[in-house]
Amino acid sequence: MTCARASSVVLSALGFAVSFLIAAPIAFAADDYPSKTITFVLPVPPGNAGDLAARVLAEKLSKNLKQPVVVENRVGAGGNIGAAYVAKAPADGYTVLIGSSGLFTTNEHLYKLPFNPQTSFIPVTLIYSGAPLLVTNSKTGPVSLKEVIDVSRQQPGKYSFASYGAGHISHILGEMFKNAAGIDMLHIPYKNSPLTDVMSGQVDLIFESPLLVTNNAARLRPLAVVSAKRNPKLPDVPAVAEFLPGFEMTGWIGAFVPAGTPAPVVTRLYAELLNVINSDDFKKRLDDQMLDPGGISPKDFAAYIAKTSERVGRVVKAANIKVD
Repeated sequence: MTCARASSVVLSALGFAVSFLIAAPIAFAADDYPSKTITFVLPVPPGNAGDLAARVLAEKLSKNLKQPVVVENRVGAGGNIGAAYVAKAPADGYTVLIGSSGLFTTNEHLYKLPFNPQTSFIPVTLIYSGAPLLVTNSKTGPVSLKEVIDVSRQQPGKYSFASYGAGHISHILGEMFKNAAGIDMLHIPYKNSPLTDVMSGQVDLIFESPLLVTNNAARLRPLAVVSAKRNPKLPDVPAVAEFLPGFEMTGWIGAFVPAGTPAPVVTRLYAELLNVINSDDFKKRLDDQMLDPGGISPKDFAAYIAKTSERVGRVVKAANIKVD
């Protein structure tokens, strides 16, 4: 064997060995997952509905996996701070972002982000979803969705709608509704909760979560639910789609890991999350809050996010929505 050929053989062997050593820890990590603490990163404050659900999820997951699952709140910039932290975390399945629909379908159209919501993460599964309600005050507000549409067509700008700020889902829904119904309404953004002003009649309408509506049932009148079908808990409240076919939008939270996380780890995490999501007591907790359990596959979840983001992007562009 010549010296040149011998050197080539040695280098090839060394290359194989190095490649094996690099790949081996990833493979072993996937086989052993989880072998240490998993951290759920929540980009919302403690006490938020998503935060409460994540803590229940973490507790049950920890019990099933026999490993600690802790919740860490990293708040700020509309959820972008927490998301950016997870995007840069090791892609090993031990740092999991519990992110909202707004973070993954709206923020990319409103902010210059240090990450890409569509490529910086792997969607693991949807945890829960819930269709907002269009509501008004129970004393002087319009009595039906039909009235809102008919009067607004005859008197553009007659009604106002409140939101939790420019770009919030409550704002996006208002713009979608205006466009679908062919009407005009005055948008009034708030930095804090606008519910008090809606209940007093200072603002006519708002798209709000079902739980907040039912908790204030004496002062709020639900006009429609933003889903394809009626909510079984509110059988007398029509779906917007009954008047405006195809109109629906749900809020949700889901689990995400950094891009590059090994597929076996994603698969294991999905299976374990699905087990908790499908448990009777977790589903009951969601049902009590008028929320629907998730559990769709990573592939289907990714497709759903991409489709919704595209739809929201069109609304943001058409309405020229800007954030401060």
